[in-house]
Amino acid sequence: MTLDISHNYIWKLKTLGQLQNLKHINLSHNLLDKVPNAVTKLENIEELDLSYNQLTTVGKHTLDGIDTQHKKLGTFKLYLSNNRLICSCDTRTFLRWILTTKVKLDNNGNYSCLVASSNNINYTRVAENFHHFIVDCDSTVWVRLGISLLVSVLSSLICITLLYNFRWRIIFFFFRNFRRFAEKGLELTFDYDVYVSYSDDCVCFVTELQDKIENEWGFKICIEVRGFIVGESIATERATSINRCRHIIFIVSPSIVENEWSRFEIERAKYEKFSKNLQKIVVITRDIALDNIPVKFSFIWKDVLLIQWPVEEYEVQMAWQKLRLWFF
Repeated sequence: MTLDISHNYIWKLKTLGQLQNLKHINLSHNLLDKVPNAVTKLENIEELDLSYNQLTTVGKHTLDGIDTQHKKLGTFKLYLSNNRLICSCDTRTFLRWILTTKVKLDNNGNYSCLVASSNNINYTRVAENFHHFIVDCDSTVWVRLGISLLVSVLSSLICITLLYNFRWRIIFFFFRNFRRFAEKGLELTFDYDVYVSYSDDCVCFVTELQDKIENEWGFKICIEVRGFIVGESIATERATSINRCRHIIFIVSPSIVENEWSRFEIERAKYEKFSKNLQKIVVITRDIALDNIPVKFSFIWKDVLLIQWPVEEYEVQMAWQKLRLWFF
């Protein structure tokens, strides 16, 4: 029932065998730096003397085992005097256990522990300074929590900023993929996104438009100077090109009256719109009043999205934005 192996310079203990009736173990005045697992496995142990060893703390698993024994037997005695106990945030579970456990401790649990502060190591009483350690540990936790929250907020702000700055690109990316999926289901195929109808006095604007649509927005544009096959009928090429495009843009300028093909393209756009192949018809007016727009546009006027191209720079940016929105 009693085993005394004190004063033996034991630094490690692997097993105690099958001592089912053992109740009292004296392991004092040895070199143990942790409580042996062999001790916690004994079913009837009710007194454990670990004084005068090299223990710095007692692990939670061992503490739970001791509490279980105390609850089962109604009593348990633990002796820990004159160990090298450490008071730190890492050992606060053990320190709190000393102050709250119902297990009977030697010296009433009034143990001394080592404290590292300002590069000095001092002994202090656990009961007298426990709350001071807890405050320091909690402050560390709050600092970590504050840093984590700050990092989370900054990360969220960065993500929101990136999403806001690139919102149109993200929207266009998803819309283009969704649109292609829908068109595939409807068995619609387009070689170009936009067909542009224009007169000779708008060549510079068409060049700018082409740069915006293809290089910045990522759409494909069909224009006469590069989209038509040489040697083919102009009428056939215009009709085929409009059929192969998802949208059409009419750039209306004063010289449109002299453009003999504009009437043909309007008629073709009306037909493609009626056939549900053409999705949007955009009319951009430049240097021409609405009252002076040719009557031939009345054939498609109810299906037209109109942009009166402005002169002021900030209004021009808004016009580009409106055109881009219409495209997607």
